Amino acid sequence: MRSIVYAGNDFSDVCSTEVIERSANPIIAEYMRVPGRAGALLVSGYIPPVDVTVRLFMDMGHNPGLTGLAQMRSRVRRWLAWPGGGNLILPDDPEVEYRDAMLVGASDWSNLFEAGECTLTFTLFDPVGWGVERVERTSSFVVGGNWATLPEIRLVAAQGSSLSVTVPAIGRGIRLDYGFSGGEAVAIDCQGETVEIDGADARDCVALASDFFALDPGDVSLVLSGCTYVETRFTERWA
Repeated sequence: MRSIVYAGNDFSDVCSTEVIERSANPIIAEYMRVPGRAGALLVSGYIPPVDVTVRLFMDMGHNPGLTGLAQMRSRVRRWLAWPGGGNLILPDDPEVEYRDAMLVGASDWSNLFEAGECTLTFTLFDPVGWGVERVERTSSFVVGGNWATLPEIRLVAAQGSSLSVTVPAIGRGIRLDYGFSGGEAVAIDCQGETVEIDGADARDCVALASDFFALDPGDVSLVLSGCTYVETRFTERWA
């Protein structure tokens, strides 16, 4: 891939792109004061939005003429004009998509069509990229990427009074207390923190001490109870 893809628009037909600046993911600390303690107590940290700067070069591979050039100008302006932002794919890492990106700066914008280049700055409001979408139908598998991912677990219930899925390595899992007849379709969405049984909201069936969980990169083993089928859906994440 030689250019960006932004909000579903592939710029490769009209521009080549070079990533010229991309900051590392910083951590913003959250802390609290503790009487008698020097400094503060670190509570948690989070990654704030980060910026990435790219340079577009006009590179259509042919002479479009005045009419074609005017059409190209209009097309590029429209592709970049998304007030709500969009997903961004960069040419130096085309297998990773950044969601919730927004164009926040365009230096020398008037020169895009005169000198043939323009520098654009995007803010990545979700700076941890999204990679390959995976579907696993066994209880043991390997999670790729280098960042934890929140899965969706789809199960078919067996007859009984409960169903559970746990990850012993992290000591977390979900148990549903419900009178299953057998064959019910159960969906546990750890990202949205929702549970459905045959398409109906079943969050009231989640037992106490249950906890929605993330899957860390590497080997993962699920322990299942009260079900006859499992399907784990997730997207590999890259920081």
